[in-house]
Amino acid sequence: MKQTIMVVDDAPELRDVLRLYLENAGYEAVEAVDGTDALERLKSHEIDLMILDIMMPNMDGFELLKRLDRQEKGRDFPIIFLSARTQVQDKIHGLTLGADDYIEKPFDPSEVIARVMAVLRRVQQQKADTPDQVKVGDLRWDAGSRRVYQKDRPLELRAKEYQILTLFMKHPGRVYTKQEIYEYLWDEPYYRDDNTIMVHISNLRDKIEENPKQPEKIITIRGLGYMLRKEK
Repeated sequence: MKQTIMVVDDAPELRDVLRLYLENAGYEAVEAVDGTDALERLKSHEIDLMILDIMMPNMDGFELLKRLDRQEKGRDFPIIFLSARTQVQDKIHGLTLGADDYIEKPFDPSEVIARVMAVLRRVQQQKADTPDQVKVGDLRWDAGSRRVYQKDRPLELRAKEYQILTLFMKHPGRVYTKQEIYEYLWDEPYYRDDNTIMVHISNLRDKIEENPKQPEKIITIRGLGYMLRKEK
């Protein structure tokens, strides 16, 4: 069964090129002209990955990503940003929001296809390595529904928050460096000391800690990284 890729961009010529390359690579392609159109098309299409522009009318890519992650079940597909915004802070913002990759325009369509394959391969491997349920203290991760519960209350997590928390839950008591977390999330070398991981950790603490300023679950190990406290 072919995997389906949604291309969200207001430039018809760009969508045409990507559709051609995606179909030649064996994928189904669905097109949307902006974020609003994408939300409408998602009602009738199950997709495996989204290629998303940032600067679009009506609803831009950043806002669409926020809305997808605020939905009741969250999103269960990866997102690759494809944008003419090349400032480092734009890339950091996109990755912090939960994008799985970020490609700058102008681009080589063959590189986009290679990135699509790499992201889908990583997602499939993560699913294959996932147990059905994991419990750590009052947290319970249900892999089937892709939800994490705290005291049986579903947590509203963005995609990257979900990935970090489930990584920690699979290995409670293990310390992960910022580099390890970054490379797990985006499958690329960690080459700068930005605050992307710190922002995700802070957001997670806001959602699962009784007192986020004095965390008792996600612990900072100074000079090393972070770990989820292993509870008996």
